[in-house]
Amino acid sequence: MSDGGSTEPDGRGAGVVVVTGAARGIGGAIAERFAGGGYAVRGLDVEADEGPAALEAGTVTLARCDVSVEEDVAAAISDVERQAGALDVLVNAAGVIVVGPVEELSYADFRRMVEVNLGGQWLTVKYAVGAMKRRGRGVVVNVASVSGHVGQVDHVIYGSTKGAVIAFTRALALELAPFGIRAVTISPGSVDTEMLRSDVRSEAARLGQSFEELRAARENEQALRRWADPSEIAGLAFFLASPEAGFITGADVLIDGGWTAR
Repeated sequence: MSDGGSTEPDGRGAGVVVVTGAARGIGGAIAERFAGGGYAVRGLDVEADEGPAALEAGTVTLARCDVSVEEDVAAAISDVERQAGALDVLVNAAGVIVVGPVEELSYADFRRMVEVNLGGQWLTVKYAVGAMKRRGRGVVVNVASVSGHVGQVDHVIYGSTKGAVIAFTRALALELAPFGIRAVTISPGSVDTEMLRSDVRSEAARLGQSFEELRAARENEQALRRWADPSEIAGLAFFLASPEAGFITGADVLIDGGWTAR
C-alpha cells in the first residue's frame, strides 16, 4: 500500500519506463520523449530491428515482444525488472488497425485487433503492476483513440477496441489507486504516422480517391485542420506520467485537434 506520499518516480524524469510499440510512430516518439526527460527507456516491439533515433544514442533499449503473446510479455517484463531493478511507468502504445466495411472484415482481422489493442494492454499491465505495487507507486498510460469516442465508417472493430481500452483503464485506475498507482488514457485524433498513412491509402483506393484528397478530408474533420505530429502525443504522455499530473487518474485525455468539439 502507498504511504500517502508521491505516486511518481523520484524527481521529474528519473525512473524506468516501458513503452510498447516503441519502434516507430507514436510509440517511437514517446520512447524518445522519455529518454530526453532522463528516463531509462525499455522499448518493446514486434519489429525490434527498427527504432527511434534515441536507440542509436543508447538511451533506449529495444527488445522484440509481441504484446498479444503472453509468454513474450511475461519474459519481457521480467527482463526489465531484472536488468533495471524497477519499473515506474508503463506506456502502452502498440496497436494495429484493419479498415473496411464490417461484412468484409475477417474473424482473423477481428481477433488480431482485439488481441493486440486490448489484450496487449491487459497483458502488459498484468505483468507490470507487481513491480509497481512493491514500490507503492507507478503510472500506466494507455493509448486509446478518438475512434473510441466517435463512430467512423470502416472502423467498427478498431473503434470498439479503443472504446474498450478506455473502459479498461477507468476500472484499472480504481483497482490500482490503493497501491499508489495511477492509470490514464490518451485518445489521439489523426496523427501523422505510417500506420495512419497506410490506413488512408487503403481507404482511398477503395473509394477511388487519391491519398491527398482523402488526407485533406481527414484533416478537415478536426478544428485545427491538420494531423498531429507524434511528438505532440509524446509530450502529453510524458506530462501524464510526471508529478505535475499526480492527481489525474481514471481520466481519458483527448488530443484530437478539436475533432470531438463539434
